[in-house]
Amino acid sequence: MRCSGLAGAGLLMLALAGCGGSQAPSAQEASVSTAEDAALPAPVLEQMESQPLRARAEAALREQRLHTPAGDNAVEYYLALREREPDAGVAAALAELQPYVLISSEQALGQQQLDEARRLIGLLARMDAHAPALPRLRESLRVAQEKADRDEGARIAEAAKPVAPPAAAPAAPATALARTVSPGAPLSAATPANAAPPPAPEPVAPKEPTPPPVVAARTEPAPTALPRLLRDAAPRYPLAARNRRIEGSVQVAFTIQPDGSVTDVRTVSAQPEGLFEQAALAAAARWQFEATPRRVSTTRTLTFQLPPEPKS
Repeated sequence: MRCSGLAGAGLLMLALAGCGGSQAPSAQEASVSTAEDAALPAPVLEQMESQPLRARAEAALREQRLHTPAGDNAVEYYLALREREPDAGVAAALAELQPYVLISSEQALGQQQLDEARRLIGLLARMDAHAPALPRLRESLRVAQEKADRDEGARIAEAAKPVAPPAAAPAAPATALARTVSPGAPLSAATPANAAPPPAPEPVAPKEPTPPPVVAARTEPAPTALPRLLRDAAPRYPLAARNRRIEGSVQVAFTIQPDGSVTDVRTVSAQPEGLFEQAALAAAARWQFEATPRRVSTTRTLTFQLPPEPKS
C-alpha cells in the first residue's frame, strides 16, 4: 500500500482547514494552548467560546492526544465544538478520529481495563450513535463486567471461609507395632510361639508387553482462502514523519468476521517503531471484506512512502 503526501494527510488536515487551522493563532488562542495540560470538566467545555475550543482541539491533534487523557483530548473538544458550531470540518475530524477510539476500546476490553473501555465506548456513541461496532462492544463489555463480578464474588467467598484446624495423626495399629519387633526378641502375646510361617508368595508370570497405541495421522485442513477486499482505506501519513520525510512500514494482524468487518487489529512489527503504528491500526479498522462462512485471521503490511521531492 502506498501513501502519497496529499492522501496521507487524510481527513484530519481537511478538518483543520475547515476549523480554521490554517489561520495564525491569536493571543487568546496561544494562551489557551500553553495552559491546556489540565483537563477541563464538561460544564467548562460547554461554556467555552469557539475560538479557544478550536485552539485546544488543534493542539491536542498536534500532540497526539486523540482520545486520552479524559477531559483533555481532541475527541472531546471536537464534540463540544460540534454542539456549538456544527460544520464540515468538525464532522470530518470526528470521522477521522472514530477508528482510533474503536481500536482503543477493543484493546481496553482485551486488557480487562473495563473503566477505560466504558469511557471510550461512551465517546464512540457520542461521535456516532449508529456506529456498527457499538452493539458488539457493549455486549463484550457486559460479558467482561459479569465475569469480573463473578470472580470478585468468588474471591470474597474464598477469603471468608473459616480455616479448619489441622487433623491429628492417626495412631499406629497394634499389628503395625508388632511387625517392628527385632529378630531374637521375646514373642508377645499377640504372636503365638507355634504360629506357622506365612506361605511363600506364588510366582507371578511376566506380563506380555503392551503394544503401543496406533495413532491415526491427522490431515490438516486446507488453508482458508482470504475473502475479497471490498473497501480499502489508506492510512493517514503522520505529520511528524511527513515533515521529517521519514518512510516506513507496519505489519498488522487482524480477524475478518463473517460479515466482512475487521476486528482484533494489532501490530506485529513496525519499521521504525513508534511512528506509524496508530495510523496503520486506524486504517485497518476501516477495511471491509466480502462475507465469509467463518472467521479468518490474517496479516497485511502497510507501506508509508513519500513522493519524490520536485526538482528545482
